[in-house]
Amino acid sequence: MPRSTALVRALARSSAAAACLVGLLVLVGWALDVMVLKSMGAALPAMRPSAALGLMFAGGALGMRLRCLASAKHRQLGTVLAWATAVLGAASLLDSFITGGTGGLDALLLRLFGEDGFASPGIKPSPLTSLCLLLLGPALALLDKGAPQRLWWSDALVALALMAALMGLNGFLLGPLVTPAAVPFFQERSMGLHTTCMLILLAVGTLCARPDLGLMARLTQDTLGGFVARRLVPVTLLGPPVLGLTLVVLHLSGALGHDAKFPLFATVVAAGGATLVLMAARALDLLDTERRRATTALAASEVRFRTFLDTAPDPMVVLDATGRVRFANAEAERVFGYRREALLDRSVELLVPEGLHGPSNPSATPRPTGGGRMVSGRRQDGTSVPLEVRLSPLEGEDDATTIAILRDVTERRDLEKLREEYVGLISHDLRNPLHTINLRAHLLQRALHERKLEREGHMAQAIIHNVEWMNTMIEELLEGSRLESGSVTLRRSPRDLGRFLEEVLERDVAPDARERFRLHLGTSIPPVPMDAARLERVVTNLLTNAIKYSPKGTPVDVRLSAVHDQAVVSVSNLGAGLAAQDAARLFDKYYRTEDGRSADGKGLGLGLYISRLIVEAHGGHIWVESEPDQGATFFFSVPLAVASETEASETEASETETVRQRAG
Repeated sequence: MPRSTALVRALARSSAAAACLVGLLVLVGWALDVMVLKSMGAALPAMRPSAALGLMFAGGALGMRLRCLASAKHRQLGTVLAWATAVLGAASLLDSFITGGTGGLDALLLRLFGEDGFASPGIKPSPLTSLCLLLLGPALALLDKGAPQRLWWSDALVALALMAALMGLNGFLLGPLVTPAAVPFFQERSMGLHTTCMLILLAVGTLCARPDLGLMARLTQDTLGGFVARRLVPVTLLGPPVLGLTLVVLHLSGALGHDAKFPLFATVVAAGGATLVLMAARALDLLDTERRRATTALAASEVRFRTFLDTAPDPMVVLDATGRVRFANAEAERVFGYRREALLDRSVELLVPEGLHGPSNPSATPRPTGGGRMVSGRRQDGTSVPLEVRLSPLEGEDDATTIAILRDVTERRDLEKLREEYVGLISHDLRNPLHTINLRAHLLQRALHERKLEREGHMAQAIIHNVEWMNTMIEELLEGSRLESGSVTLRRSPRDLGRFLEEVLERDVAPDARERFRLHLGTSIPPVPMDAARLERVVTNLLTNAIKYSPKGTPVDVRLSAVHDQAVVSVSNLGAGLAAQDAARLFDKYYRTEDGRSADGKGLGLGLYISRLIVEAHGGHIWVESEPDQGATFFFSVPLAVASETEASETEASETETVRQRAG
């Protein structure tokens, strides 16, 4: 809460409490016939009982409106007290015109207090007091209504009541300036000073009850108008009463003659008006200085921002909501061959004809593993350049301004091509000799077995085992390379995922370990479009790891469920669990934990990495949830239907988080 708002709320609470307290003390004074309590001071005229009762009603109504957790009963009580204030003010106003203030409610209250009537002639009723109560009652009743127009009606009524109370105050203080005779000052007024001050305080407190709306919002908001109003409104309201009180003191002390009252008053008012103008000018100067400072800081920040963009190693362009270029850095000029002036206010399709969101066919251009999008850019000379696009909206911009980072991946494409050639060389030149070695080793093992040479047969078996291990590593390298380059075309077909998991458990798990797996199938899930051969590799990898890294005899739970248009498969084991740093990097290329290296020294750390590539190629996600000594649960999700590339990119972040929360 801003400091000014907190002060305003505190003022509203204080005014409600003061009104109730003063009204109660005055009523106690009438009941006990204590003049000090009646007049709140021996030299002041007594406050009428109806005015004291009205202050209590109005203060109570305001207090009910200020409760932080006001119930329906409190709001109803506040409304009743507010309308009671209005009725009391109307009755007192009517009584002052009909009976001259000698009957009505005041007479009834005095009889209750044991008095026959008004003994003092100085207690004549003031219509301004009744008018203020009549105006404050409806204003308090409308205060907690939600409609803005009702609040404006409340503010208008409070403003009228405040003007009436100020009229009484100024009449009380400035009356002696027009009275040539020196009559007793405090006994010649019909509206007491304490009554006037309490009504003014109550009116201000009513305005302060809603500091964020209406007239008070003009004072509390951090705007130019609020800044000026907070400095000028108190001076304009309090200036004339203070001036009048000063002149009255000078008049009563004999230092000011009757003929000099009005010229001095006019002179001081003129000087006060000039002072207000100078104060407003000073406030505007302060604001203008702050504005200039902020503008300078903003210009310097913009210069730093443009310098950062210009010195960035990648092409960067700033786009508006319509896709037009508003800024291009020096690297964008170099890569595309256009001068910056030729790019400004031109559509981004000039640089990327297919648009920054890539092609509509997701298989036409692969998405890189880094999270960007691959598109084809066009230089000024007509040649094309492969680009990786990353889009980042500027926060705080109302016109959907976006920064597009366009990374030239020509060199990376060349390296990927070289890697593909290298992997192809490995697959051709190593797999053929390995096949020959494997065939000859099997023939040798059979011949040794026929001759019953068991020792030599075990040596041949070791050769076969190592050949198979080496062939597996080559297959992993080849598969990983194909998935990374995006050259793999998934052969999707609708499959019952529950039946598929049953078949994998039956086919790929050793019979002695099969009894440890417990398959939990959730509600019926529609057929999932998937490449069964590659997804089987993912499931087998997770099942094998669960058996390998969990104690013997402990169960492994396999669950299938549907979450947010995704089929989610989880594999849970009761092993040692994973540290946070291991869980974060477990699906990275070549990464292996300490336990993994000790349990299987021959692995390359590609199993989970290839599993991630396969799942992501299906449009899904794979992750792990684990804590040390609490076991581990591996999840992967695949969509129940194949979505287009644009739809997938728009829902990817939200779906991933939702799937993880519900699956966990």
